[in-house]
Amino acid sequence: NLVIGGTDTTSNTVEWAMIELLKNPKVMRRAQHEIELVVGRDQHVEESHLAKLPYLGAVIKEVLRLHPILPLLVPRSPSFPSKVAGFDIPVGTSVMFTVWAIHRDPKYWDNPSVFDPERFL
Repeated sequence: NLVIGGTDTTSNTVEWAMIELLKNPKVMRRAQHEIELVVGRDQHVEESHLAKLPYLGAVIKEVLRLHPILPLLVPRSPSFPSKVAGFDIPVGTSVMFTVWAIHRDPKYWDNPSVFDPERFL
């Protein structure tokens, strides 16, 4: 199950990346162009290329922003009584954060539901 869990997260991310690229052909063409310039047509992308592929990196970050691997972060527990958004949080209370909602919150992102890798450049 551990191996399957590890491959599921990767394959799901790749599927979302392909969906977003197919829905956004200009983004796909720009990413392809960058890869062709840096890597070439007959080579595979290697780790040494990644620093020279900023747009591809931005595409990956935007895919993970819109389609996070896990919708919730690991639960946390305050070590002292706290107040968050007017709510008292006693010591020992499990608090969970929804990364999905944070990544789509218009307080933090312009046009949060739009796939736009440019926001990471």
